[in-house]
Amino acid sequence: MTSTTPMAFTGAPLDLAENQRDAASLTVFSKADNARAFVMFHGRFLVKNGDLVMVHPLQIKGSHLYDPGPLFLGLDGKTPMFAFSFAKEEEALKLVKGAELDHLRNLSFLMDGRQLALAGRAKSLFDWHRSHRFCSNCGKESKPQAGGVTRQCPTCETDHFPRVNPVVIMLVLDGDNCLMGRGPEWPDGAFSALAGFVSPGESLSEACIREVKEEVNIDVENPEFKFSQPWPYPGQLMMGMVCQAKNTKITLDTKELADAKWFSKDEVRSVFEGTNAQKGTPFICPPPFTIAHQLIKAWLAE
Repeated sequence: MTSTTPMAFTGAPLDLAENQRDAASLTVFSKADNARAFVMFHGRFLVKNGDLVMVHPLQIKGSHLYDPGPLFLGLDGKTPMFAFSFAKEEEALKLVKGAELDHLRNLSFLMDGRQLALAGRAKSLFDWHRSHRFCSNCGKESKPQAGGVTRQCPTCETDHFPRVNPVVIMLVLDGDNCLMGRGPEWPDGAFSALAGFVSPGESLSEACIREVKEEVNIDVENPEFKFSQPWPYPGQLMMGMVCQAKNTKITLDTKELADAKWFSKDEVRSVFEGTNAQKGTPFICPPPFTIAHQLIKAWLAE
């Protein structure tokens, strides 16, 4: 099982420039003629005609910015790439006439893979800074370092690094049938692969087996990793897997799922190909930018 479609939020064309993040190098990068920056406000991105608005970092001088201030994403070839999170909406909007602010979930249907990867990295880092302002060791306020990719406590000198939370997302199979579930807050008819966080001390396979058992009381075997996806809501790494059901009777954990059903391969294919409009849609498929969509698509191609 492989996916021929590039995974959303992957493929950022960046050299992270880990050894060029001292203050002097960052100043040079920010003043370079070809330096570019995109803009956020409260998690929304400044866009025009569905594309990220790019400005020179010096255009943002004097603006009111949220911690960490300039976020140096890395080098796109020889182009230094930055991101800024504005504290005042009007300051962001006035940068480019006709621009607007929109949420990344909406833009995921419009942006190309390169822009999504850049935006996803920025969103994850800004979300981490917002929730980790204070040192977990001594409680004092920490300060951004290295262009915004780390923080350090000036009181106890503890270094803090961005959190990436591993999540297993698995397509449970029984012959030519797959199991999908629907979260309590999801729209009616929306189904996707089961998913859950990896617990400390667990392997991906163990997390896959445990999560399926907890959510639908089905025992599975032969968990197999397929591909992964950064997921910037706020900082997950989704581990796409498939596994085989040993039994098929569903018993829901209603705290986790509102519903779960087995779907035949023909039913799933009809949804993906749009050939079931007159018969009624058995479910609403996950959007193309999700790893669940790519897992199902790869299964259909087998």
